Amino acid sequence: MFIGVIGGIIIWGGLNIGMEYTNRSEFCISCHEMTIPFEELKKTAHYKNRSGAAAQCSDCHVASSKHPADYMFKSFQKLMAARDVIGHITGIVDTPEKFEAHRMIMAQRVWDRMKERDSKECRNCHSFENMDPTKQKDRSVVKHEGAREDGKTCIECHKGVSHQLPREMRKAEPVAAAAPAPVSPTAEAPKAEAAAPVAEAPKAEAAPAGAAPAAPAAAAAAVGPDWSKVAKRNIKLFYPGQASVEWVLNKPDHSSASDITDKKRPCAKCHEGDADDVGNKIVAGKPVGVAGVVIEPNPIADKAGFIPVNFQTTHDGSKIYFRFEWTPPKTTGTKLDSKNEVKLSMMFDGGGTVDLADQAGCWGTCHTDLRSMKDAADDKKTKYIKGADLASGKFMDLIQFKSGDKKPVDGYVADTRVMDGGKGLVSAEGKKEGNKWVVTFVRDMAGGGKGDHKIVPGKVFNFGFAIHESFTNARFHYVSLGYQFGLDKAAPDVKNYINVVKQ
Repeated sequence: MFIGVIGGIIIWGGLNIGMEYTNRSEFCISCHEMTIPFEELKKTAHYKNRSGAAAQCSDCHVASSKHPADYMFKSFQKLMAARDVIGHITGIVDTPEKFEAHRMIMAQRVWDRMKERDSKECRNCHSFENMDPTKQKDRSVVKHEGAREDGKTCIECHKGVSHQLPREMRKAEPVAAAAPAPVSPTAEAPKAEAAAPVAEAPKAEAAPAGAAPAAPAAAAAAVGPDWSKVAKRNIKLFYPGQASVEWVLNKPDHSSASDITDKKRPCAKCHEGDADDVGNKIVAGKPVGVAGVVIEPNPIADKAGFIPVNFQTTHDGSKIYFRFEWTPPKTTGTKLDSKNEVKLSMMFDGGGTVDLADQAGCWGTCHTDLRSMKDAADDKKTKYIKGADLASGKFMDLIQFKSGDKKPVDGYVADTRVMDGGKGLVSAEGKKEGNKWVVTFVRDMAGGGKGDHKIVPGKVFNFGFAIHESFTNARFHYVSLGYQFGLDKAAPDVKNYINVVKQ
């Protein structure tokens, strides 16, 4: 019996030694094709980070030994790994090209196994309970909340965190950053604004530009609100490239599409905090979204990815006031619109009258078939709303300031974009104050013209705005996410809501 016990210890110890030896990454990459995914791992935070905690091959591909059942699964995984050895010996994956050809099959096998085990390999290090939401991006907080609610497991959202995704899941490769602006001033009017109206960018206008159209309007502006007493909301406007509403709502492209369509979550709930990151990637021609699509095929050299804007609004019972303040980014880009250094546009619905506006603001007016978009079908097609109807209020009210034109725009977007017809805009003024631009709109709340929404208490109005900076035009603007405003009614639980307090 004694000999049996000793023998058992030796056998068990030998198995453990062998198991731990073959768990080493050095052993895994002794088959040279495994160096391909290992080199990919080395470029991620799972291998090198500020805390120095590095994951090895076995941490993700072999179960831990915290429970007896895990040891059995670990042994099974070792047997399954023999397939890789066979692939090495027989030459099935012995070159980078062959490995890439089989990557999808191998990856899907791992993803399926991890999903069946509730991503145990991930949960050995990560847990919802130990996450600190204050140190996460807004997008991460929302996605993790949703995952807990929906019973999702880690691997459903985190494919590709340590290795490159299979080519079948990569729709487009990054485009090398080019330099000049891709379009001429005349060729590309308001072609494909990815999310907001027709705005254009401010840069360095030395003197005030674009005043009110008449003396009465100027007088109204002169006795306007005391802005020092109006709360400021800092909103990041980002560069959208050719991101249409169809791209935003397409699940294979945008991982949060289901949050918008199914859970009715506004874009700002996930992206208000990282709009700068999104803009920086897009403007550089880098792939974005779950499928890694490049949505700016012609990057403009030295164009900033975002600009922070201080937004204020108040009302006096009959008029509503909007104020925008920002510092222009430095750029040396081509002047696509030589007449207007800055254009600022704002669109809002009639209080829940436009589909998707409560989630995406004015993004619902931007489609893949617009002029200057990648899939443009008509070089004259401008922004529009599907199923628009002026009579029922299914349209976006549009107001715009242009630094090189004293006549402001008061129009609307319905089945097409119309740049006149409104009577509600009292004034649209812009001027340079030091190194900052300040643009203000004064709008009669009663409206009264074609395409004017009436702004009344008790309703929540969905809006978005855009800025064309530095003499640019068309889709090369900066855009906001979707926001909401209402009169004299707070909504502290709605992240993208702004209370317009009477002064």
